[in-house]
Amino acid sequence: MIYILPGMGANANMYSGPWRKIAEAKFINWPEYNGEKTISEVAESVIRRYGITQSDSVAGSSLGGIVSLEIADKLGIRNVYLFGSAVSKNEINPLLRLLSPLSEIIPIKLIQAIVGKCKNEILTMFNSSEAEFVRAMCHAVFNWQGYDGEQSIIKRIHGEKDKVISCSGACKKIKDGGHLIVMTHATDCIEIIN
Repeated sequence: MIYILPGMGANANMYSGPWRKIAEAKFINWPEYNGEKTISEVAESVIRRYGITQSDSVAGSSLGGIVSLEIADKLGIRNVYLFGSAVSKNEINPLLRLLSPLSEIIPIKLIQAIVGKCKNEILTMFNSSEAEFVRAMCHAVFNWQGYDGEQSIIKRIHGEKDKVISCSGACKKIKDGGHLIVMTHATDCIEIIN
């Protein structure tokens, strides 16, 4: 089974259309937030909630990819697929690091109420995400130690126009792709799994 995690502020609905044709794939949502403050704690929650084992594969977009790496490290999983995600916090836009302390004072629920009126798929997902989870993960990604395990288990695909995360290592590049390549370039992303 391959467990596919969403990005921060998103859910399994970000994987629609051709994604749903992947054999043995389970598109998962973030477990209910229970005060997790680290990537490791979130990985443990995901493992418990979905019963992920060493024989499974994991994949994810953005934060979902980061958590996938942590799951793989904990369980000894041999196949990890990253879609616009990072293996090191150094690949995350430094401006976001500077802005992350603002997550403590930004009224996420108010922003959700405002964007919830928009008819946009990604904003609709953000509107339904848990504000405290988003707030905690804004800090967690910059406290994450990164992944320094076996690199051969990772297959990456990345949009060249991604302003959130850069790919400093080996990865397939999508010339006109941005941060949401799983939605805009689904077929390209699926190819690295198959």
